[in-house]
Amino acid sequence: MAVSRSDLETVHQLPLFQGLAPDALRRLVRDAEVLACSKRTVIFEQGQPVTHFFGVLSGWVKLFRLRPDGSEVIIEVFGPGESFAEGAICMADGYPVSAELVEDGRLLAVPVASYIERLREDPELVVRTFASLAVNLKRLVSRIESGSSLNSSQRVGAFLLHFCPPASPGGGPVNVRLPYDKKLIANRLGMKPETFSRALASLRKHGVAVRGGKARIADPAALRRHVSPE
Repeated sequence: MAVSRSDLETVHQLPLFQGLAPDALRRLVRDAEVLACSKRTVIFEQGQPVTHFFGVLSGWVKLFRLRPDGSEVIIEVFGPGESFAEGAICMADGYPVSAELVEDGRLLAVPVASYIERLREDPELVVRTFASLAVNLKRLVSRIESGSSLNSSQRVGAFLLHFCPPASPGGGPVNVRLPYDKKLIANRLGMKPETFSRALASLRKHGVAVRGGKARIADPAALRRHVSPE
């Protein structure tokens, strides 16, 4: 379906498009469409020709590669307000990963051909595109660094803190909704489900209680000290 006026407001919040004048944004997404996708919809597969990149309007999308034995390696998971696959627009070998919805969601699909034409016309858009790629690169580097320098308990704690709502002025406990299922979180953090379960259990002494798809953090500041003791 075409990009509606309400969708346009959401699209304007994507880091890639923030600050663009309304007319410039409308021209940019003129050839784009909004896809309403159900859980487990495959957006693209590794090696397919690169035709679009995407913004997440709602839901969560996992990017993954398959091992020779058929198991998945999660590269990253993107949620509302984030874009993905823009780094593949000039890859002649096709998408380097596969993408799949992990829950029902809506995506902005931007055709690569028309976007490249806009890049040729607008130097500011080129800068924004590089900035978006830099953010995703920094995110990947941070993941690699935390995977090598933090133990499993600290990695899970850092993940929970990332999704913490803002703390109240007086402090106190906060509730965190796990963004997707625990098996996917474990894969995203580079650990087996049983290791993830042990890490959650070890976080109880740091004030973290998980039940179902929700976590309660008694003292976010204390959890931050556990994650980054220095």
